[in-house]
Amino acid sequence: MDPSEENSIRRDSRARSHRSEFAGVAARGVFAAWALPLLILSAANAQTYQYTVPAKIKDGWETSSLSDEKMDVALIRDMLERVRSGGYKNIQSVLIARNGKLVVEEYFPRAEGDKREQALRRASPVELTSATKSVTSILIGIAIDQHLIGGFDEKISTFFPEYADVFADPAKAKLCLRDFLTMTAGLTWDEWTRPYSDPLNDHVRMIRSDDPIRYVLERPVVAAPGEKFAYNSGLSIVMGQILFKVSGLRADKFAERHLFEPLGISDFYWMKYPDEIVQTGGGLYLRARDMAKLGQLFLNGGRWEGKQIVSEAWVRESTLSHVDAAQIPAAANAGGYGFQWWLGTFGTGNRVAKCYSARGRGGQFVVVFPDQQMVAVFTSAADNPLTFQPLEMIKRHILPAAGAIAAEN
Repeated sequence: MDPSEENSIRRDSRARSHRSEFAGVAARGVFAAWALPLLILSAANAQTYQYTVPAKIKDGWETSSLSDEKMDVALIRDMLERVRSGGYKNIQSVLIARNGKLVVEEYFPRAEGDKREQALRRASPVELTSATKSVTSILIGIAIDQHLIGGFDEKISTFFPEYADVFADPAKAKLCLRDFLTMTAGLTWDEWTRPYSDPLNDHVRMIRSDDPIRYVLERPVVAAPGEKFAYNSGLSIVMGQILFKVSGLRADKFAERHLFEPLGISDFYWMKYPDEIVQTGGGLYLRARDMAKLGQLFLNGGRWEGKQIVSEAWVRESTLSHVDAAQIPAAANAGGYGFQWWLGTFGTGNRVAKCYSARGRGGQFVVVFPDQQMVAVFTSAADNPLTFQPLEMIKRHILPAAGAIAAEN
């Protein structure tokens, strides 16, 4: 799906094991037989997931209970118990917002009763990997709203006069911003079939080049712009540089001023390459609650707390299918592609739930369900091999809990 980021900073998991042992025996070495069932029952209860309403803190989120937002508590409890017990593996956080209110917020391994540990995990930014690309798309939309960019049909060559030799190629002169947003630039690029240990992986070659932007733009043309989908993190990184060209602000600073501050996001980190080139293809770190805000922003038509941050027109255009499912590799588990957003559906027949999502390697997801007024967020370690596990959790638990599709046995 999104193997688009180089080896990045790994955070300590802080995982703690919680074991229940019988440490000794009663006085004179005899354990009372009547106490054993009680201890077993107590241990079982301690190991059963107990749902609690998310904490209301001063970050803009309203909170509510699953039942108040018409979600099946038992289905969600079963899902989270499976995460806790290891049935679903490597999950670090699960958040769900329904009707604009946070109804689930869990971090794993679960720190039972340890409010300090829970608060620490809530406050810790996590690596979005390629889910970063959807944020880059939002920033491009904001720049268009501010008339810093003429529109998504503006030619790429207009932003980079220093690469006039590259755009002397008539085929490359046709490249426009839409082609980069939809990953249909028609440039040769292999980021999916080669591992990052392979020096021939184009992402690795780009990073190691003296000029990453030139490296991307100089790739040979293999298809007419707009005709063929090819996953390419380099295109997203070029768009970050376009933001710098038109605003005078690096992408991280542009995001801070025009997206993060209006959303009440203050704790973030964005990786950079040499020459201060921001890794807008996969280097952003955000807190899970702030990831959910991005989904809610789009669900609200580009508004947060009554303020229009990005235009509703951009939200709508970004989440249309610009690349149909036939062009998307089966391994991507998607039904289409918008402007750096993945599209998909769950269910069959008359019970189908449509969604769009920001996705990243390892299982970083922000999934938006417009018809259900719902946002789901998942995070895992970036090297987690079970990238698509959240899709199974959505299908078996979250959408049935919202009444969108039938529950599976």
